[in-house]
Amino acid sequence: MPKPTMPELPAGLAARPIDQRRGLPIPAVNERPDGTADFLSINGRTAIKLAVAGRCSLCTRPMSGLAAFLGGPKSAQSGGYSDPPMHEECAEAALRLCPHIARQHARRATEHRIPEGTAVPEGFSEAKPQEWVMVLASSFGAGLMPAEGGGLVPIFLLADYERTRRFVYEEGVLVEKTGS
Repeated sequence: MPKPTMPELPAGLAARPIDQRRGLPIPAVNERPDGTADFLSINGRTAIKLAVAGRCSLCTRPMSGLAAFLGGPKSAQSGGYSDPPMHEECAEAALRLCPHIARQHARRATEHRIPEGTAVPEGFSEAKPQEWVMVLASSFGAGLMPAEGGGLVPIFLLADYERTRRFVYEEGVLVEKTGS
């Protein structure tokens, strides 16, 4: 089956396999070994491997310059992210394409749809932030932290913030706050 046309996508994301059900590129950290998508959880091993290799977690292409991290204000304040680094242009695409992020009232899947064995960091909140913060950093570290119910999950800790971009919902649509 041919890939659908993906206008306005960074070349790396446009080259990724497409989830035929949703018509979206499959980020590397959400791809299962059989090539299908699991948009509900991050493949921790893939996330760590890509981060250590200096590659974008969404498109797998080499990172150069600043690494982008997406999360809520609490992640930006603490400097700790469960989502791995990505290119700024890939993060911008995620803000537009990911239904959970792009639409204010879109909810995450209920627990019965979350794959068995999916681990979440201790203290992680399922509450959707009303503001998304993209932090661009020149350096970061990767490590492991305890998961709820046992086990470990990757964590990415930012060192040198270069700049931030903030996105808020206006009339249910995500827009960038200017002057942030």
